[in-house]
Amino acid sequence: MSRLTKMLLALTIMNFVPGVLFVSGLVGVGRFPGLYATFPVGATLYGLFLISRMLEKEIAAFEAEQRAHEDHPPPDNHAEPVEPLDGHEHHEPIRA
Repeated sequence: MSRLTKMLLALTIMNFVPGVLFVSGLVGVGRFPGLYATFPVGATLYGLFLISRMLEKEIAAFEAEQRAHEDHPPPDNHAEPVEPLDGHEHHEPIRA
């Protein structure tokens, strides 16, 4: 797991677990009703963690593909010009 994925997982646990305790009523929030927000924040962070985890393989494949392209540069396109076929003439593009 990358550093970002680990950080998202840690933040998920830090918000989701207390959020469940607050919402279930096992721990009273008293005069701080804003603590109820920890549950949806934890759920949102969990979604971001899952997305990040799924994209890790795609990122690794993309980076490998980019390295392969850097190792093998495209061929030089300075080939000899091709002559037009008989009866076909080269015309300049029409400019409006």
